[in-house]
Amino acid sequence: MPIVDTTAVQAAITQLPLDDMLELNKFLVEHIKHKRNIASQKMKRQLFVGTKVSFEDNDGFTVHGKITKVMRKFAQVDTGPVIWRVPLNALTKLEA
Repeated sequence: MPIVDTTAVQAAITQLPLDDMLELNKFLVEHIKHKRNIASQKMKRQLFVGTKVSFEDNDGFTVHGKITKVMRKFAQVDTGPVIWRVPLNALTKLEA
């Protein structure tokens, strides 16, 4: 169950002046980036070359492969015919 009702929040936001909406937008973007960064750091600690992972491609299909390189924010994933460059927070580690 959500902490707050998102429809009520959306309705309240429509009543805000433009400056307040811009400030709220800046806060939300920073907060989302921070959460994604934390998720990436957590995933990076679990990954190494050879780890089996999965991710969702641009068409929404689940793709499976092995890590060939781990970088700061991305990993190279070899799926067989293609090597993908995937954000760390988009990867799911598979059990061996």
